[in-house]
Amino acid sequence: MSGDDASRPAALAVVDEIRLVSAAKRGDAASFEALVDRYLGKAIGVAMGYVRNRDDAAELAQDAFFNAWRALAGFRDGEPFAPWFFTILRNACLTFLERRKKRRTISIHASHDDDAPAWDLPDESARRPEDLVDAKHAHEAFCAALDNLTLAHREIIVLRHVQDLDYAEIAAVLDIPIGTVMSRLFHARRKLRDHLKAFVPSEP
Repeated sequence: MSGDDASRPAALAVVDEIRLVSAAKRGDAASFEALVDRYLGKAIGVAMGYVRNRDDAAELAQDAFFNAWRALAGFRDGEPFAPWFFTILRNACLTFLERRKKRRTISIHASHDDDAPAWDLPDESARRPEDLVDAKHAHEAFCAALDNLTLAHREIIVLRHVQDLDYAEIAAVLDIPIGTVMSRLFHARRKLRDHLKAFVPSEP
């Protein structure tokens, strides 16, 4: 397959998304639902990186889509949808965290259940039991190490390595230069590796 052939599906996906957004701006709910279907999984994953609870993440994702639908009139035609939407989602998550922090300050009896990692593992029923144990331990180690990062480092790891946004998309979501994205990601990866050492047993 030539380079042009390989890039054609991606180009078609971009064109298709532009058409969906344009139709949604004209009030076509079905087109917006198609965008929701396309980004819902990523949206919940990104929100999970912030709030660490799947129920809260799902609710925040739904709220972000609702807010995006209401704000579509201000969306610039031809611009990529993902950075614009994930900026809305990020703002929702940061607002949620600030409100949760205030609630916990008010009540010393606030529950800490929201801080428990709740990342879903994929269906691994076809794998051997010993492989599942290893995967579960690796997953738990990653979540535990991620929880030890600062919010700035945690969000950039989630955006890049969990949700696979490229540098330009991350820069748009976080409203920072691409150079800052690269620098912050470098330091976040180093911190993540350092924390993982505490959760992954060393070789004998």
